[in-house]
Amino acid sequence: MRKYLLAILLVVFTLSTVLIGYETPQQVSKMKVFFIVKASESEFWQIVLDGARKAAKHYGVELIEQAPTSESDVAKQVSILETAISMKPDAIVLAPTVADALVPGIEKATAMGIPVIIIDSAANTDKYVTFLASDNYKIGQLAADELAKAIKKKFGEAKGKVAAFTFMSGVGSLEARMSGFLDRVKDKYPEIEVVTVRDAMGKQGNTLNMTMDVLTAYPDLRGIFANNQYTGDEVVRALDMRGVKNLAFVAVDAGPQELWGLENGYVDALILQKPWVMGYAGVAFAVIARNLQPLGFEFPKFIDTGVVAIAPDMLGKPAAESILDPVKFYKNW
Repeated sequence: MRKYLLAILLVVFTLSTVLIGYETPQQVSKMKVFFIVKASESEFWQIVLDGARKAAKHYGVELIEQAPTSESDVAKQVSILETAISMKPDAIVLAPTVADALVPGIEKATAMGIPVIIIDSAANTDKYVTFLASDNYKIGQLAADELAKAIKKKFGEAKGKVAAFTFMSGVGSLEARMSGFLDRVKDKYPEIEVVTVRDAMGKQGNTLNMTMDVLTAYPDLRGIFANNQYTGDEVVRALDMRGVKNLAFVAVDAGPQELWGLENGYVDALILQKPWVMGYAGVAFAVIARNLQPLGFEFPKFIDTGVVAIAPDMLGKPAAESILDPVKFYKNW
C-alpha cells in the first residue's frame, strides 16, 4: 500500500516540476482543493479526511474541508458544493450522499473547467474526472459469503433466517451493497432466507430499535447483515443489551462499537473499505487531474480502492493494522 501511495506522490511531484512550463497547468503549491464528504459526525469520514490532510501536507496544496453534520442532510451538501463552485477552486473532491441531487453541481463545475473527483458513492452523471471507491456490489457479495460462513460455523450448515439493515435508501453505495448481498444469498445460498430488509431512514438510533424488533419477531433468526458503520454500531449495542452471541453478524466499516463487537464475540466479520487511502488518493488525483486534464489526458472512469474482510482471529496482526487503524498506521509516514 505504501508503494502505491509513493507512486502517486512521485507522479504529483513530477507534475509540479515538469509541467510548470505549460500555460494551463497549475503549480501544486498554489492549488486549492475543496474536499466535500457526507458527514462530519462519522468516524469513517474522519478517517477519509485524515488521509486527505496527509496528502495535502505531502503535496503542499491548500485543503478546504466541508461536510454536513449528518448524511441525511442532503440539501446542506448540495449547498456546500454550490459554495465551493463559486470559489473556483483548482479541483473538487466529492462524496455524493445520493446519486441525483449533486448532479447539477458536478456538471456545472465540470463545465467551468473545475476537475471533479468522485469518491465512495456514485453520481448519476459521467461529467467527472474519475471515481475512486470500493466496489460496493462486491462488498455485499463478500458480506453474504462471510455471513454464510459464520452461520455454518455456529449452526452446522449455511441455512436459516437472516435480516439485513441499511442506513438510508437512495444512497448509491448502500444500495449497491444491499443488492450485492441479496443477489449473492439468492444465487449461492438457497437455504438462507432473508426474512426482512429494514431501513433506518438516515437516523441514528433507529437501527437499535430495528434490531430489538427483529430479534423479537424472529426468535429463530440466525444472522444479521448491516451495511455501514451506523447500522453496525447499533446492532452491536442491541446484541450486547440482549446478551446475544449465538447469532451470526457481519457488518461493513469499523466503527468503535463494531470493533468492540469484533473483539468481544458479537461480530463475526467486518467488511472494510480503505477510507484513508480513498482520502489520500482523492487529493492526489485532484492534483493530477488539474495538471493533466487540460493536456487531453484520459483518466479511467473507475478506480477500485479495495476491500477486505477482517475476522476476530486477525486482530493484532500486522496485516490488519493499516486497515483497522490507518490514522495510527500512517501517522509518521
